[in-house]
Amino acid sequence: MSVDLKFELFEQELLNPLAGHKLTNEEEFVANLLLDATAKLPIGITRIRREAAKGERGFHISERGVKDIVRTLRKVHGLPILSRRNKPSGYWWCGSEAEMKEYCERARSQPMDELHTLSKMVKQNYPALAGQLTLEEV
Repeated sequence: MSVDLKFELFEQELLNPLAGHKLTNEEEFVANLLLDATAKLPIGITRIRREAAKGERGFHISERGVKDIVRTLRKVHGLPILSRRNKPSGYWWCGSEAEMKEYCERARSQPMDELHTLSKMVKQNYPALAGQLTLEEV
């Protein structure tokens, strides 16, 4: 993805929102702030919150609020905003095919791990919680 593409996608979403879903002021602020971020220098939640409080239209945003805004930018507006939890952690606009592939692998592994954990937990505990008899009780 070329550097110019992220600016084009952002401008397109401002001028002609996908499916008619216009960016809120907060969504526009976060998406715009992340235009300067890269995979090597992503912008973290703390900085996003700090920058939001500054300026003419300063507003308070919680950590959860930042995560919700990024989720909306991805899910509703389809913007390629990537993230990483390990160092350097934070958010940035996708800059290449390799970045997108790496992000997809990480994003896919988390729900798979959670489903595996859920499966094990339910198999091990649900019968007792549901009052089912065990062989020892019979």
